[in-house]
Amino acid sequence: MISPTVLTLEERTQVLRLVTITAHEYGATRICRHLADNHSVRTRVVNVECSVGNISDLVIKMINPRIESMGLMVCCTKPLRPFKNKYEQSTGECLWSFYRKAANDANYDYLDADLDELAGKSPGLLGGDPSDEQAVDAWEYDLVGSVK
Repeated sequence: MISPTVLTLEERTQVLRLVTITAHEYGATRICRHLADNHSVRTRVVNVECSVGNISDLVIKMINPRIESMGLMVCCTKPLRPFKNKYEQSTGECLWSFYRKAANDANYDYLDADLDELAGKSPGLLGGDPSDEQAVDAWEYDLVGSVK
C-alpha cells in the first residue's frame, strides 16, 4: 500500500526550488511548504493555511509536473469516514499529502498478479460489459470478500 509521506529537509528544499518560479511565493509553493511537514491534511486546512481555493488545479498544473522527476507527487485520498459540515452533511473534503510514486513502492509489483488471480477466478469479469449488473456485483463481492 502506498503511504503518505513527509519530506526530508533536502527533498523539501529541492521541491520548493522546482515549484517556486518567481521571487514571490504563490499558492503552489505554499501548498508544498505545508505538505512537506504534514501529511493527510484536510482540504479545508490546506485552503485556509495556504490561502488557495482550487488545490487540485494547482497540484495538476503547477506542482506534480515539476516534481515528477523526483519520484514524488501530491495527491488526495478520501478519508475512511466523510467529514461533516456544521449541518452534519457529508462533505467532499479529502486528505492531501506527498506520495512517493507507486513504481517505487514494494507492493506495486503485486498489482498485476492480483489482477491475474481475479481474472482466473472470474474470467468473464474483465472482458464483460461495464453496464452488466451481474459483473459489477461479482466484482464488488470478490473485491470485498477476498482477503490478502
